[in-house]
Amino acid sequence: MRLLKGKKKGLLLACGIGILSACNDNSEPTVSATNHNPASAVLDITSDRNLIIPVAIENKTWHFLVDTGSSFTILNQKVADEITKPYPAAELPAFYRENLSGITTAYGSMSRNDYAIIRPRPLTIGSQQINDDTPWISLDLSQMVEALGSDIDGIIGVDTFRKLNWQVDNQKKRLLITREAPSASDYRYCTGYSDAYNSMPQLWLRYENTDIAFGIDTGGNGVTADREFIQFAKDHHAALMLDNPNDTAMDGSGLKNAPLYIFQGLTFNQMPLAEVKLEINQNQQYSLGMGFLARFARYAFIPSRLMFCYDADSLERHELASVRHIKVRYNNPNIEVFYNDEAAMDMLGLRNGDVILALNGISYPPAQIDRLREKLALTPAGKLKLKIQRAEQQMEITL
Repeated sequence: MRLLKGKKKGLLLACGIGILSACNDNSEPTVSATNHNPASAVLDITSDRNLIIPVAIENKTWHFLVDTGSSFTILNQKVADEITKPYPAAELPAFYRENLSGITTAYGSMSRNDYAIIRPRPLTIGSQQINDDTPWISLDLSQMVEALGSDIDGIIGVDTFRKLNWQVDNQKKRLLITREAPSASDYRYCTGYSDAYNSMPQLWLRYENTDIAFGIDTGGNGVTADREFIQFAKDHHAALMLDNPNDTAMDGSGLKNAPLYIFQGLTFNQMPLAEVKLEINQNQQYSLGMGFLARFARYAFIPSRLMFCYDADSLERHELASVRHIKVRYNNPNIEVFYNDEAAMDMLGLRNGDVILALNGISYPPAQIDRLREKLALTPAGKLKLKIQRAEQQMEITL
C-alpha cells in the first residue's frame, strides 16, 4: 500500500530507497538448518494473491490485510470506534507525536485531519497473541477495499509482520505463519534482505551493474519506482515503453494518476525478470508488490534471520502492452466500471457505474478483480465481450 512514511526520512529508510545504492550482498547466506516443528504453526490458511488473514480482537474475528508497506497497524474507522479509543496527544510519547504529525505516501501526503491515532489492543493471529504498545492508526479504508475486491477491517503493518515467519505457496495457494523460523534447506534459494524501523523490508534488483533497493509492499500489486528511475533508464538506453500515461494508483492519500511503463533488463539474485510494468511516483518510493511475489512458486520471509527464501525455475514474465484502459472497482457485491473519463467510456459504449456481469462468458468474483483488470486491458481488439448491467437493463458489448 505504500502507507505511513513519516516526515523524517532519516528515521525511515535503511540504505536509502533509491537507485545507485550499493549496501547489499546478493550472495546466498549459509544458515544451519533447523527441522520445522509443526507445533510452531500459528496459522495455515488458503490464500489467493492478497494476504488477508483472520485476526481476533476482543473475542471477535476481523479480516486484516498483511501490508508491509504500512509502518503501523491500521483499523477501519468503524472498527476503531467499536474496539478501541483515541490516543490523547498529551499521552503520546514524543517520538510518535512528532513522527505521526504528518504522513508521506508514495503518491502524496496526508494531513493530521485525514487519520486518527488510536490505542493499540492485544490481537491474536491464529494461535499467537500479540501485545502491541505501538500506536495504531484509524483510517477510511473504503478505496483500498474497492481496489482489492475484498472487504477488510484493518491492516497488519510491518511492525507485526516482523514478529512471525511467513511462508507462501503460490501453487497450492496456501499461507503458513509460524513462530519458529523455517529451515533454509526447505527452499532452493535464499538471500538476505534489509530492514529498518518504519521502513519496508528491502530486496535488491540489478540493472546492468547497478543495484537498486526495492521495498516489499504486500499491500500493493505492482512494481513502483520514482520518476528519476525513468531518466536513469533513458540515460542507459534501456528497453522502455510507456504503456499508460494515466494509470490509476492508490495509496493512503487516495487515488492518483500515474504513468505506467514496461521496462526490460532487471534481474533478481542473477535471475532475469524479463519485462516489468513500472508505476511511477514522485516521492522516491521503490516497491515490489504481490505481482512480483507471484513469480515465485513458493517463498518465505524469515525476519529473525533477515532472509528471503524461495523456489522458482524462472522469474521471467512477458508483459503485453495494454490494448485499452478501463478502470473498475469493487462495490459490494459487484465489480463496476468506475473512475474513468466519461468521453473515453462513451467511445467504448460504456459508462461509469456499469456492473460487469461476465467477460467472454466468465463471471469473475470480486476477489479476482485483478484478473478481470488484466483481461480488460490485454484481450485483443474485437475479442472482448462484456455482459453488463446498466440500471435495469442488461447489455452485451464487444470491444
